[in-house]
Amino acid sequence: MSSPTTNPKEPKPLPVTRMIVIFGVVGALSLVFMGARQLVGGLALKSVPIVGEWRAVGKAWRIEFHPDKTISSLVPPNPPKGAEPSASSDGVYSIDYFGTLWVKLNNGKVYTATLSSETPSRIDLIDSSTEGVTMFQRGSVGVPSPTTLDKK
Repeated sequence: MSSPTTNPKEPKPLPVTRMIVIFGVVGALSLVFMGARQLVGGLALKSVPIVGEWRAVGKAWRIEFHPDKTISSLVPPNPPKGAEPSASSDGVYSIDYFGTLWVKLNNGKVYTATLSSETPSRIDLIDSSTEGVTMFQRGSVGVPSPTTLDKK
């Protein structure tokens, strides 16, 4: 007669092995969480307040950004030398996630500017068609007002 065949019992995992697997999974999840947190923290957009009056440095051009995302671009009726007479128009503006200001005037002109939290009272508006840059300062910093230019 033949002896009955016995299946060897499968070895049970040791408690130490289980602990290593658990700590490994928790450690990997922690590393993924910390990495994602660091990435999201680096992408945080610092908002620069844009609403208000901005004046071109050395020019009679001024822009008023309104809270309802509309814009008024104004140049006096008899612009002095260096002003952009085609800039008098209304339009809309928007700010994308990366901090780029997009200005679209009703006369077809499109301008862009990159907002910076280091210089919140200054924007460099770039004309998309000519690549010309006009620097704007918040308020009336060192720029003649259009009412005094009209009197001259």
